[in-house]
Amino acid sequence: MSAAAAAVLLVEDDPSIARFVSMVLEELPLELTVCTSAEQAEPLLRERSFALLITDLMLPGMSGVELLQRLRESGSAAGCPAVVFSAGIDEAMAQRLQQLQVLRTLRKPVSVAQLLECVESVLAESAAAPDAPQPDPAGMAQADELQPSAVDVFFGGDAALFDSYRSACIAQMPSDLALGQSLLERRDAAALRRLAHSLKSVLRMLGLAPAADRAQELEQACLQQDWTQAQDHWAFLQARIGELVAQA
Repeated sequence: MSAAAAAVLLVEDDPSIARFVSMVLEELPLELTVCTSAEQAEPLLRERSFALLITDLMLPGMSGVELLQRLRESGSAAGCPAVVFSAGIDEAMAQRLQQLQVLRTLRKPVSVAQLLECVESVLAESAAAPDAPQPDPAGMAQADELQPSAVDVFFGGDAALFDSYRSACIAQMPSDLALGQSLLERRDAAALRRLAHSLKSVLRMLGLAPAADRAQELEQACLQQDWTQAQDHWAFLQARIGELVAQA
């Protein structure tokens, strides 16, 4: 790692997304630090200088928006360039992110090409003008891609990277199944919604669109605390994910 490597902080509680980002960025001349919560990230941002913050918006505890608000109100880290992960934002949130000087948004699930282009361009812009990062209205746009293969869409045609990511995700799935069942039985809507949110991205990146759609429906059922629908969606996901684990 070069002494001049840019320090990048990723705040992401979903281990599959954090793993994907780490895999994609490992070839770039940067030093990646990963935090699983805003509470863990905030003191790091105050203690050292980062060239880029990448944060999810939906986090346990303090949200990504709250982290950004505290960051902008702080002294030493107030000017740190920021990019956010989002599964979709409305107009009000887009305006809020612009107020918080967010440079770009990355829609989950993000592709290799989108992630690399975003990180490389933001770091280049920050290096050219480190004291005056400005939001990029064009970068706030979130374009959907329609491609024939998950390997092409999300992994830039890199089958080896896809296989490595798929294996790591499948290794995590038995734990996800056990956790989801426990959360459903306890009717912990907030935690089950976070798990569904995570599974939605993972399944879509693995090319399993119908299962990803059901995870999204589970997320909505949890939001509405419709436990009949939640049970139905979870049963579908449980069976589909169980098939993946058994096949592996």
